Amino acid sequence: KMAPTVEKKIAELEMGLLHLQQNIDIPEINLPINPVVLNVIKKCAEENRKPKVEEFGDKVDDAQFLNSLQSGVNRWIREIQKVTKLDRDPSSGTALQEISFWLNLERALLRIQEKREGTEVVLTLDILKHGKRFHATVSFDSDTGLKQAMATVNDYNQLMKDFPINDLLSATELDRIKLAVQAIFLHLRKIRSTKYPIQRGLRLVEAISRDLSTQMLKILGTRRLMHIPFDEFEKVMNASFEVFSTWDDEFDRLQGMLRDLVKKKREEHLRMVWRVNPTHKRLQGRIDHMRKFRRQHEQLRQVIIRVLRPVTVKRGSSPGSEEPESKDKPVADEAADANAIEEVNLAYENVKEVDVLDVSKDGADAWEAAVKRYDERIDRVETRITARLRDQLGTAKNANEMFRIFSRFNALFVRPHIRGAIREYQTQLIQRVKDDIESLHEKFKVQYAQNQACYMSKVRDFPPVSGSIIWARQIERQLNAYMRRVEDVLGKGWENHVDGQKLKADGDSFKMKLNTQELFDEWTRKVQNKQLNVVGKIFTITSVRVPNKGNVLKLGVNFQKEIIQLSKEVRNLRWLGFRVPLANVNKAHQANQIYPFAISLVESVQSCEKTLKKIESKDSLKLLIAGLRKEV
Repeated sequence: KMAPTVEKKIAELEMGLLHLQQNIDIPEINLPINPVVLNVIKKCAEENRKPKVEEFGDKVDDAQFLNSLQSGVNRWIREIQKVTKLDRDPSSGTALQEISFWLNLERALLRIQEKREGTEVVLTLDILKHGKRFHATVSFDSDTGLKQAMATVNDYNQLMKDFPINDLLSATELDRIKLAVQAIFLHLRKIRSTKYPIQRGLRLVEAISRDLSTQMLKILGTRRLMHIPFDEFEKVMNASFEVFSTWDDEFDRLQGMLRDLVKKKREEHLRMVWRVNPTHKRLQGRIDHMRKFRRQHEQLRQVIIRVLRPVTVKRGSSPGSEEPESKDKPVADEAADANAIEEVNLAYENVKEVDVLDVSKDGADAWEAAVKRYDERIDRVETRITARLRDQLGTAKNANEMFRIFSRFNALFVRPHIRGAIREYQTQLIQRVKDDIESLHEKFKVQYAQNQACYMSKVRDFPPVSGSIIWARQIERQLNAYMRRVEDVLGKGWENHVDGQKLKADGDSFKMKLNTQELFDEWTRKVQNKQLNVVGKIFTITSVRVPNKGNVLKLGVNFQKEIIQLSKEVRNLRWLGFRVPLANVNKAHQANQIYPFAISLVESVQSCEKTLKKIESKDSLKLLIAGLRKEV
């Protein structure tokens, strides 16, 4: 709990010292007063009265005295101009220097204004005016430029006052920097209501970028980014790139606002001056490179540990159960694999001690040299992995085993050395996937009604539409499994591979044909158009032609088979995730209520028919059950 507090206090102290350093030297103006004027003012002060020109008597007509006063006023003008014409180059230094410059300049101008309105200066100018030295008095205010300078400073300081730059300079965490950047850009929007030059505003943004870079280096420099665990490193990287992303978003918004401002002012000469060179972009580029490097290293390390896992001999085996060669080979492989993992760790040592945040030319050279040494050692490991991979693929018994091997190694296919070594196997397996997809396509062409799956669906009591949708989805799942095999073989980004592009196009085309929504929509239309309501009499009597007997009347139940199917379709389609229209659901619900009674009646009628047929074939039974038949 103490450490963050102490760190914050140190940051505040550091910022206070920085404020003292950042103050731009604005000269302290001294306006020397003529001794005669000073004596008169002193005398009047003692007598407690206001000094007037009349106090000087004949002196006001003395040319030598007036010349002396005029010479003094000219010196005042030159002295005041040292402040009113003071400026600084906003493209150098820090944002705090720019802010402090205008705030300090305002204070200096106010002090000059006080002196200008002081008794000594006013009395001196009145004497010159009385002596008809109008040139000296009239030109005093215009030549000093005090009013214009005051107006400019007051206008600019609408932007500079309460500027939240201290939030950035005192931040000790990346989250605080992000909030500070948001606050700064929100404050910068005040530029709309000022005459602060847009070009100067862009240079101020560059200065803020320099401060951002410095502050991030302070925070990141204490983290030992190449030493900390990868999970912690990722958190720091995510926080860093949130800061950079916030800057980009906020700057884009500010730039858009400034462009609109220029259009309104119709300042055409500002059309081609929008280029800004943020210093923190160099740091951002280095951090991005470092993040990619550590991710690739971690990926390589994890895959090597996963792929080259040590082979251990089972403890329970008897001494004579294995031949000497088969016993030695796992031990040799285990030693080689451990050596490969150690080699990767040693390669990483080359970059651990480099100052990765040094973006100077020397720092860039040191980083590149370290990465080069790392790559040289990794090349040796890759050669070993390639040999192991080719050995496993060469001894694979079938294509499925090769697919499993590829799925284990495919994270390494981004390495050119490994990718080149297994190209022949890739071609072979990709052809296998193509053949499997073609076979699946042929299966789809047969269509559901003529397919074995249709008969199996009937056995499982699936109605036609639901069965067809289930069949199509099974094919789609198989297709997705084949497409995953393509990724196993070609690695991530397989869509950009020549073979991968064609397979993706074929797969997407096939998936469009497997779209089951059209089947569902067609079924919905048919159900809505059909009259499947249960109305009318319970029984029906139909005339049926029977051989040797002619037309025979047959008793039936007024209950359509489609109604039974409707109920099953609705149930299955809802299980499959479709939104069945309410009208169809209501019809199915009505059918469900009647269904048990209808089926009972159908079975009773069928039993009656079978019984009557048996009676007809046995005359001896007719008389015995005649009474029962009459009751029916």
